[in-house]
Amino acid sequence: MFLSLSRESFSWSRCGKALPLFLLLWFGGALLAFTYLMVVRTQLHTIERQETEKLLTAYLSNNHPANVRSGPQHLQGGSPLQSLLFIRMIRGKDHIIVVNEHAEHSTFKGLIDLPPQKTGIWLVVGSDEAERVLSVITRKYGDNLLIQAAKDGSEWYGLYRKLVRQTAWVVAGSSLILWPLALYYVSLSLSSLVFTRKKISELAQTQKAGLLPEDGNGPELDSLYKQINRLIRQNYHLISEMQDSLDNVAHDLRTPMTRLRSVAEYGLQAEDDAQRLREALSDCLEESERVLAMLKIMMSVAEAESGTMQLELQEGEIGESLAEVVTLYEYVAEEKMVEVRLERETEVYARMDCTRISQVWANLLDNAIKYGKEGGWVKISVAVDGLYGVVTFEDNGMGISGSEQGRIWERLYRGDRSRSQKGLGLGLNYVRAVLEAHGATISLDSVLHEGSRFEVRLPLNRLDA
Repeated sequence: MFLSLSRESFSWSRCGKALPLFLLLWFGGALLAFTYLMVVRTQLHTIERQETEKLLTAYLSNNHPANVRSGPQHLQGGSPLQSLLFIRMIRGKDHIIVVNEHAEHSTFKGLIDLPPQKTGIWLVVGSDEAERVLSVITRKYGDNLLIQAAKDGSEWYGLYRKLVRQTAWVVAGSSLILWPLALYYVSLSLSSLVFTRKKISELAQTQKAGLLPEDGNGPELDSLYKQINRLIRQNYHLISEMQDSLDNVAHDLRTPMTRLRSVAEYGLQAEDDAQRLREALSDCLEESERVLAMLKIMMSVAEAESGTMQLELQEGEIGESLAEVVTLYEYVAEEKMVEVRLERETEVYARMDCTRISQVWANLLDNAIKYGKEGGWVKISVAVDGLYGVVTFEDNGMGISGSEQGRIWERLYRGDRSRSQKGLGLGLNYVRAVLEAHGATISLDSVLHEGSRFEVRLPLNRLDA
């Protein structure tokens, strides 16, 4: 177990995490040791008390009970004390002490200071070399007769003291085991994170898409790895989208920037022709406006997606905003020979940013006309469905294939058939971003070569506005 510890296991970070566990284990072990010593002490005290009681009872049984009750003067001093050091009998001012013949002379010094009614186990009497450990009990007979007996308790007391010392050494020495054990368990608990770190590092260094194993790691790690894999997939998707977006931006910016440069070069060649210079500057301004418009829309989309788009909400009539957009695109529709029809059943009011909503209608109508067919039609309708205003844009144009319907909302995405038309691929992405900022939704129903139908559901009253 300890052989699996590496140099990293003894770092300051690991040691800081292992310290609370080490203290918990150490104090827990010390508490167990203390409890064990208390249990042993109680048991030894019980044994000492029982042995002393037994010896006193045996001694008194050798003397006639009447002699015992009559007082010290009638007690037979010749009865054996066995393991008792002494027996003291007290009645009033009369004292008699019977001492074991094997007791040392120094024991008497401690007996003088021992109170007659004192009872206890492992009492220390005397001092220095005359110090003795005694187990003392006292019995009372009648009103004024006390019998006190003492037994040498040094044997069990010495055993207990030895056990205390050994236990103290074990508790102190346990640090040498508990500290590496705490480090080991900290390393074990962090092993999954270390594995995850190494695996993610490997994924970051390789060019191939890879994922963490989602099974067989335990429920917690399996759930964590699933979430990490989801982030990895999102990152791969975002990187792929970013690469596609950069390609599309490069493609769409190349034309206006090339034209801008050509017009500037043309203007420089006409140094003495003020009219040509004016026309060149006008063309440069027009192309720069196109680039700035694209960048502005991209900024607006980014604001909407991050939830920071500032909306100037006010009550407006949806049909009126649609009518203004239809009027704006009349010339474009006539040029493409597309009939635009607006159907309004009733007036529908909603709290909305009128300027941005008008941009939404303009984008949807512009797409319907741009990708429609000559002699075709575009039908716009507005109605009420419960708490929502429902606006539909329907056309009989080229339609959108099933494989592209999920991608038309992506930033800078343009389908293959739309490459022939002018555009930046930001229209529908901007439309959805603005609608989501309003709490609205947009859906698509399209059949290739038959037409498309966009449906917008806009809340009529926003309580949080």
